[in-house]
Amino acid sequence: MKALIVIAERCIGCRLCEIICSFTHEQVINPKKARLHVVRLHSEPIDVPIFCIQCGLCVNVCPVNALSRNPKTGAIIVNNDKCVKCKRCLQVCPYGAILLDSTTGKPLICDLCNGNPACVNVCPTGALRYVSLEEFSLYRRMMYSRLLIKTHPHA
Repeated sequence: MKALIVIAERCIGCRLCEIICSFTHEQVINPKKARLHVVRLHSEPIDVPIFCIQCGLCVNVCPVNALSRNPKTGAIIVNNDKCVKCKRCLQVCPYGAILLDSTTGKPLICDLCNGNPACVNVCPTGALRYVSLEEFSLYRRMMYSRLLIKTHPHA
């Protein structure tokens, strides 16, 4: 299995990831229909793509089992026929990665494009990567270490 990561310092804010995501899933170029969203951090200043990390909290709270996991990729899958638009998935997402489709009112959640994320394929700087779980874990440890140094510089 693999996981999607972002190397924030490589992101140039081009938003190609949002465009290809909306086109791949909805056949429209509309960033509001994308399953990931670039957020500008003015305090840094950097741009960061925010996407579902596939934690599964949303799957656990769905009262009608409209959310499940793809057994091949581990990605969250939305069954729009079952979804009752209760928004519990939106409430529980710790990263704000789930948005609602402006047309249907149903959740837009990254499904990893069935194991070949289109966003990774178009990212011109390699800010988005689809990596092994071992590399994912290493990357998370590095990010946590940077956060510790930033928040406790003299420790």
